[in-house]
Amino acid sequence: MILAMISTSLNVGLYLASSPAYAIYCSNCSTFYQQMFEYAEAVNTSLNTAEQLQTQIQQYQNMVTQGTGLPNSMFGSIAADLKNVANIYNRSQSLGRQIQNMDSQFNTAFPGFQSYLNQAANSAEVPARERYQKWSEQNRDSVKAALEAANLNTSTFESEDTQLDHMVARSQSAVGRMQAIQAGNEIASQNVQQLQKLRDLLATQINMQGNYMAQQGDRKAASEAAEQKFEARRNNWGPSEDF
Repeated sequence: MILAMISTSLNVGLYLASSPAYAIYCSNCSTFYQQMFEYAEAVNTSLNTAEQLQTQIQQYQNMVTQGTGLPNSMFGSIAADLKNVANIYNRSQSLGRQIQNMDSQFNTAFPGFQSYLNQAANSAEVPARERYQKWSEQNRDSVKAALEAANLNTSTFESEDTQLDHMVARSQSAVGRMQAIQAGNEIASQNVQQLQKLRDLLATQINMQGNYMAQQGDRKAASEAAEQKFEARRNNWGPSEDF
């Protein structure tokens, strides 16, 4: 069955703009594509929120750096914004895991995809699973470095959630507020960068999978055309004669 799919020509922006659709011959690929484009929208939504938070936290940081006093009325907003920074970080990590899992499911459903990648021009690239793993590790390392740079404890026995909660809690005291803002500002910036990287990884994955499915469709169409041509020739031969 031919399925009209949303274009995989998204560039790295993944803005889901309209463009030529692929005609794909498969019964279940639409499920993968629907899920992947939902992830694309989720990444874009998180990125937009991360950029807004980055701007807001940077304003707090500028006020601290310039020696401008932070009014008491802002303390609640600071804590809330830092909490949202932590939430965006956790959200990005969750999206990364979900997208990586979808990549594994696609490889299972379409075993020939790995062979296609090996033959593609970018076959020297690291496999998608390892790219997502590296992305996640870099993200965690960036958060740890940001907290340590602000002299906030990052005990190896504490989870990331606990460490980020400590950052938010410190923002509610006069002593720890400056440290929390410093760490939050760095993490907010890292969130934007990491989500941009995740967006690019996802764009590459969608494009590669789309190209593979389009190739499979072309192969099936060529095979059917050859078969029809052969049958047409047989019909033109006419009945055989007995001597």
